[in-house]
Amino acid sequence: MYDVLICGLGPVGQLLALLLGDHGVRTLAFDRADDVYPLPRAAVIDDEVLRILQAVGLDAAVLADAQVQPRASVITAGGRAVEVFSSRLGRLGHPPLVSINQPAMERTLLAALTDRDSAEVRRGVELDAIDRRADRVVAYVRPVAGGRVEPLTGRFLVGCDGSASAVRNRLQIPFRGTTAPQRWIVMDALVNRPLAKVPHPHFVGRAERPTVTLPMSPGRHRWEWMLHPGEDAGPLLRPDALDAAVAEWLSPGEIAERERAVVYAFHTRMAATWRRGRVLLAGDAAHVMPPFAGQGFSSGARDAANLAWKLDAVLRGAPSALLDTYEQERRPHVAAMQRTANLMGGIVQSTSPARVRLRDQWLTAIDGTPVQRLIAGNVKPLPTYAAGALARRPRRVAPRRTVGALFPQTDRLDDRLPRGWVALTGDTGARTLLEAGGMAVVDPGADQAWLDRHHLAFALLRPDRFVFAAGDIGAVASAVAAWRSLTDARPEVPA
Repeated sequence: MYDVLICGLGPVGQLLALLLGDHGVRTLAFDRADDVYPLPRAAVIDDEVLRILQAVGLDAAVLADAQVQPRASVITAGGRAVEVFSSRLGRLGHPPLVSINQPAMERTLLAALTDRDSAEVRRGVELDAIDRRADRVVAYVRPVAGGRVEPLTGRFLVGCDGSASAVRNRLQIPFRGTTAPQRWIVMDALVNRPLAKVPHPHFVGRAERPTVTLPMSPGRHRWEWMLHPGEDAGPLLRPDALDAAVAEWLSPGEIAERERAVVYAFHTRMAATWRRGRVLLAGDAAHVMPPFAGQGFSSGARDAANLAWKLDAVLRGAPSALLDTYEQERRPHVAAMQRTANLMGGIVQSTSPARVRLRDQWLTAIDGTPVQRLIAGNVKPLPTYAAGALARRPRRVAPRRTVGALFPQTDRLDDRLPRGWVALTGDTGARTLLEAGGMAVVDPGADQAWLDRHHLAFALLRPDRFVFAAGDIGAVASAVAAWRSLTDARPEVPA
């Protein structure tokens, strides 16, 4: 019997399998496809994802096939570029906006997965049925090429099998939300060099044809053009039409070789529940969003990081109710990301000349002002939780949170931390009390500044590096007690 079955071996399933493998959780990930999908889909990742990749030792390898984006701009109808996202090395120790080639990233993750002794991969099988029992889950799978149904048994099953999730459908969980009326043509191309006219992502707000154009990983570029309601995409997908649409973005000597051009509809949807007993959903199986904020895969990666340590803890004996905090924490953050993506989509997708004029007047008015710099530096919702697996309820205002916040990282702090729970303190008295309580303790180094700024003697971090507890030296005993209450219990008895 496996500890965890993962249905779906896209990037979220791969990352979850890696994280579980590093915890020593016996994992089987299976997928109906024989190999990685060869064409690019996800376009960007962020600093939170890179920090998760750092946790499994792959941030440098992924960055080697990627391209850091310094900023993103909205281009007004008159051609003015107004910066709406500024990408500096953030408080998490990684660049906040990075273009990727998804197939290359997946191959990097899969290669690393072969080195995890506790993780196995099965390909060419698809989910047929699920039998949920009190102490296990049986997933019945069938070879895609034909053959007998085979049972796979695990303590838990996680559906990472995309927006058409077989796991979600077998459990009859509603996938609520909307599909945008706008359809978009998405074209990926191989380029002989970076395009001089598009050094970073551009959202082009033309009323006649809203457009997005962005560099992908080195040697690749993507264009997206919005279709009007009822418009026939056929003529626009002809090679000569695509070449003409791309031509304005190419400087002399630049070549864009079409890799694919397809029509997409964008969705904003969320599963009604992310957990049914021993079966959970993650990534696109749990939620999908428009691409304008580049948060589709990034949100799924956060799911994996949140869920992996909780599954490990429950398998080791923590109360199963800990798994309920997965959705409690992640759902509000995903919803905030969906709102951000729809807001950004609304800015660029307008086809009303009057609304375009108003938008462009506003963008022109704020350009170069503190308001524009504030927006550019804070467009993405903060990585904080308002409730969940925390020692106490966090502060109401997200920017003021300590408990519930993702701890910052300077000088690759995480590389110095042991896997699992850890306390950070530069206070000798707090260190003594924390170690007496059985907690691993590390000096935070440069990140002592965060503790000092919040007048804290210590911070107790969960395995995903969110702050579980923090306070002065008098709060150490209650923090250790809360940690023990959350994680201590008798392990399950194997059947």
